[in-house]
Amino acid sequence: MKKTLKNTLITSYSAIAVLTVLCLSLFFNVMADRMFETYAKKQQKNQVDQIIFQINQLYNSETGLYDINGIEIIGYAALQNGIIIHMQSANRDIDWDVRSHRAEECKMVLQHAESNMHKTYPNFKGSYTEESYQLENDGKITGTLKIGYYGPYSLNDEELELLKALNKSLLLIGAISLVAVIIFGVLIARNVSKPITGVIQMAQRIAGGEYGVQSDKKIAMVETSNLVESINKMSLALKEDERQKRQITADVAHELRTPLTNLQSHLEAMLDGIWPADYEHLESCHGEILRLVEIVEQLQELYYLENRKQALNKTNFEFHDLCVTVFRDFEIKRQDKNISLRMAMPAETPVHADYYRLKQCMVNLLSNALTYTPAGGDIIVEFQTIANKIIIKVKDSGPGIPAADLPYLFDRFYRVDKSRSKKNGGMGIGLSVTRAIVEKHGGEIYAESDYGQGTVFTMVLPINPNIR
Repeated sequence: MKKTLKNTLITSYSAIAVLTVLCLSLFFNVMADRMFETYAKKQQKNQVDQIIFQINQLYNSETGLYDINGIEIIGYAALQNGIIIHMQSANRDIDWDVRSHRAEECKMVLQHAESNMHKTYPNFKGSYTEESYQLENDGKITGTLKIGYYGPYSLNDEELELLKALNKSLLLIGAISLVAVIIFGVLIARNVSKPITGVIQMAQRIAGGEYGVQSDKKIAMVETSNLVESINKMSLALKEDERQKRQITADVAHELRTPLTNLQSHLEAMLDGIWPADYEHLESCHGEILRLVEIVEQLQELYYLENRKQALNKTNFEFHDLCVTVFRDFEIKRQDKNISLRMAMPAETPVHADYYRLKQCMVNLLSNALTYTPAGGDIIVEFQTIANKIIIKVKDSGPGIPAADLPYLFDRFYRVDKSRSKKNGGMGIGLSVTRAIVEKHGGEIYAESDYGQGTVFTMVLPINPNIR
């Protein structure tokens, strides 16, 4: 069974959370034990210091004797705290040991301390420890005090209860934290996986042919939001590609239908004996065949250009010289319509491009301009460099193009005048080829038109820094 993103996130987050809580619990337990160890040792030292101080206070410097009653009181009180004392004066007139008076109680105290420590710390290594201290008065040694206890340290019942309560609290806090982080992890996993699941569902719909489907959900995470936005753009692009594909199919069928229908009718007429198979009728069939060949060749050329299967043969040349050649090719057509064909460009017009392809662009643009510019009109070709761009404009004084048609000018087979025939117009592929050539050069082309006032086609090409 394949893992889902949600389950993977929950499992991973929960594992990290459990590990973190366990580590923190272990850390706090160790720290608590160390704190209690430090506390117990400090308390034990304070008690020892206090006992030594109290016994020193029992010495009478005038008689040179200790108050034996006071020693007994201090000894019995110390025993309640798990401390066993043995006091011996310097002149040995006093030799008091609490074990001589309460041996059984001393044994029980030590056993209880050992039992407490082993219950709390099973591996605790302790034993009876005894230390000797010199009793002094004005620099004179007055006796010896031996203090014994279960060591290196021990905790009394109250301290052990406090330690247990603290450990329980830490355990409870850890359990609550663990449950909280798991719930939080589930919520995070849901918030992360839910939009991705939505994207997957949308992608599946797109894969099923529902191009153009969009997700309008607002997502807070930048990465997921960008993913949804990219899928939305892809969906729209696929919808547009599908529309163009269907339009191209319909346009190609329409373009091929006319010459094929004409060719079929002519051949059937000759086969049925309605028309003689003479030169005139055969020439008409040949013309339709040439038209079919031209359509196929232009489509093939456009396909190669758009799919980057043809490399450009870039060279350095003067754009002015290219225009002179193209103008010469259109001289007869220009004269027939009495159109002014002019250039507006500086003395030097260096270009680094594919000469044949750029000439093909100019031929297509000037052919359209001459077709639509009325007799006596003007066509101007401009050249200028701005920053790192070459700007080439073809302006005409024709009737202009409606604003609704401008976005589709460079689509295959698109015609502004739907009534144009093969005698007074092209096949609607020339501008598509022109756009493909310009884009293959790394540039762009667009059209501007004030309906009724003429049209301007603008090619923007990148300038080669090595041509000057």
